Amino acid sequence: MLLEAHNLEKGYGIQKLFSIDKLEIGEHDRIGLVGANGCGKSTLLKILSGQTEADAGDIKVSCSTSYITQEQETEGDTSAYLLSCMNLKGSACKSGGEKTRLAIAAAFSRETKLLFADEPTTNLDVQGIETLEKMLKGFKGAFVLVSHDRYLLDQVCDTIWEIEDEKLRVFPGNFTAWSEQKSREREYALFEYEQFQTEKKHLESAMHQIKHEAEGMRRPPKRMGSSEWILYKGTAAIQQRHVQNRGKAIEKRLDKLEKKEKPKDLPKISMKMGAEYPMEGKNALTAEHIKIAYGKTTIIKDADFKISANKCTVIMGPNGTGKTSVIRKIVEQDPAVRFSPQARLGYFAQDHETLEPEKTVLQNVRSTSNQKESVIRAILANLYLTSRHIEKPVSVLSGGERAKVMLAKLLASDANFLILDEPTNHIDMYTAEALELLLKQWKGTLLIVTHDRHLAQETGERFLFFDKGEIRTFEGNWKEYETSKRRMEKAEDSVELQRTLLNMKMMELTARISAPRKGERVELVREELERVTEEYYRLGK
Repeated sequence: MLLEAHNLEKGYGIQKLFSIDKLEIGEHDRIGLVGANGCGKSTLLKILSGQTEADAGDIKVSCSTSYITQEQETEGDTSAYLLSCMNLKGSACKSGGEKTRLAIAAAFSRETKLLFADEPTTNLDVQGIETLEKMLKGFKGAFVLVSHDRYLLDQVCDTIWEIEDEKLRVFPGNFTAWSEQKSREREYALFEYEQFQTEKKHLESAMHQIKHEAEGMRRPPKRMGSSEWILYKGTAAIQQRHVQNRGKAIEKRLDKLEKKEKPKDLPKISMKMGAEYPMEGKNALTAEHIKIAYGKTTIIKDADFKISANKCTVIMGPNGTGKTSVIRKIVEQDPAVRFSPQARLGYFAQDHETLEPEKTVLQNVRSTSNQKESVIRAILANLYLTSRHIEKPVSVLSGGERAKVMLAKLLASDANFLILDEPTNHIDMYTAEALELLLKQWKGTLLIVTHDRHLAQETGERFLFFDKGEIRTFEGNWKEYETSKRRMEKAEDSVELQRTLLNMKMMELTARISAPRKGERVELVREELERVTEEYYRLGK
């Protein structure tokens, strides 16, 4: 074992985070650590990595460790090769994405046997996340990963740790396996609750019947005289005792019946979101000759694209390729952008600037909605904003809670065309999954900018990829895109192999021209070299 811990406890003030009897990390474990916001995931990682101390418990670590976190300054030498892999030219970093890349490169440079990673995808674009994914897959030791990136947890983890109700549970398999197991547990809990309710009703009905029967025995039967009743009373008393004994037996069964709580359901939304004002025609938006430049630096040269009506289009691409700038052109209704006449726009900004901080959550959502309050409350509840949140002013909410309010506001509005710029950036994975379900129910047009591959996989019906000054359209879902991408990569590998073989042939022919064999016709060798060279450069185009 690389690490063993027993009887770990941690809390802050009167709030207890967790109490863990035992945990172990083996030599090649790939562990994903999940749980609701505030349950203590980052704290547990800091305790295990020696960054902070537990209130109680023992930890035995038998190997070197490294730790990826945004809060810590990078120390020690960093491999030039890993800096190159993370697309960094040196250790001097400015942006959040560059700092994350440097922290990753520095942690892997230490070549430790145990790696702790706390939200290592923060500020990374898809290319950065995919590079991290390859590095984790190739890591020779064990790691514990805290991440909201469900796609990454699926790709690299073989065990999930979950902190829930102050305890740590261990699940074999990746994120999907954990999610399916939780669904099965919920279904079984619902089955047990229904069985409990059925048995309870059966016993209560039997009790009611016995009480009614006992009541009848206290009164003389009709047409029975008083003298006959006096004679009958002794027999009736014996029968009554039997009935009372039956009643007591059933009452004991009721008392011993193990109570089962009903699993909580998210309220159903009684509306077809986005369908109130349907959009006619093929396209919701057409953009032509889009250009983005910062000073003398051109980001997008001259791009055209369309957004299909009543479909979900996902925009993806590296940081700095102009995605947010293009969204601003759309929102500000730039002359290069033409909308469908029926389009009613709703915009989710990364900084949630459209919220009124002094108003409550409910007031903010109602201000742009014609829906009944019950529907609005249902949408808020589906995003895990409960009654304790909705009367609070927005100004006191966390970044993640503000994001949820803005999303609820858009979903409850009369918009039929939603533009969402990184909607899962500040929300936990439970809310992200709930949002995906809501977006799947959305009947209008969606345009989503995201680095979240799980969100892209679950919602995307077509894609716009921003890279190298161009905008490339892919018609199809994420699975079809991944299949197409693998096919292209195989073709590129095949072409590269052919170019390598042709290059070797060119070197051989050049050597033969310089030192021809006895009786060899040099002009024929030159002709062959020209053909090989022509094919080499043709494959390079």
